[in-house]
Amino acid sequence: MAATPNTDPYAQSAEFYEVMAIPHWNMKREVLVSALTARGAVTEPVLDIGAGTGLSTTTIADTIPDVPIHAVEPSAGMRAALVSRILGRGDLIDRVTVHPVSIEEVDLPDRVGAAVLMGVIGFLDREARQRFWTELRPRLTPQAPAIVEVMALDQPMSLPEMTIAQQRIGGRENEVRISGEPAGEDAEHWTMRYLVREDDKVVRDFTAEYTWHTVGIAELAQEADAHDMTFQQLHPIIGVLHPR
Repeated sequence: MAATPNTDPYAQSAEFYEVMAIPHWNMKREVLVSALTARGAVTEPVLDIGAGTGLSTTTIADTIPDVPIHAVEPSAGMRAALVSRILGRGDLIDRVTVHPVSIEEVDLPDRVGAAVLMGVIGFLDREARQRFWTELRPRLTPQAPAIVEVMALDQPMSLPEMTIAQQRIGGRENEVRISGEPAGEDAEHWTMRYLVREDDKVVRDFTAEYTWHTVGIAELAQEADAHDMTFQQLHPIIGVLHPR
């Protein structure tokens, strides 16, 4: 069983991302669409931070017509799927700009009509989050939502390996497992294990590791208040921030 480098946890595993994501996406899509449309039309550019394979990007595009979308995704493997999804939709080619950098490196547009951060905020520690909110807040239009997904885990703890997704593709069964250990007072070190079986034979078995800062809904609400924004919880792991 081989392990991938920590620099890009998706370098080897990007093909498995939607095995995990698709079963939950219908719920997330409904929450995202509701938050994007709750306060009227969005007429300024939209940020999709941690765009991944483009599930959120296409949802934004289908919900908000015409405006430019900035899809930020540092992982080359994830961007390959993202760009393929964009090219498969002729209406998106002129609207979506893909930024191959991290949230900390992207140049934000002067005005932001909405910001979407699905499954990404924990890659930032507290200091980096404060810098991001400081940069984003003055760019948000008065009604702009910032929609943020956190993990259900809001404090570090030891978690034994468990299966979180399974999907048969052709003649092979794909399985994703996860385990975790504390990595400091506000971070969890996750080990993702990916197995592929054909009949009774394991044909692939590897791991990828990454660190996630365990910001939860309560801490997100505090950060919103500290940066002159309101906070509303939309779902156990999704909240929306608005300029106050």
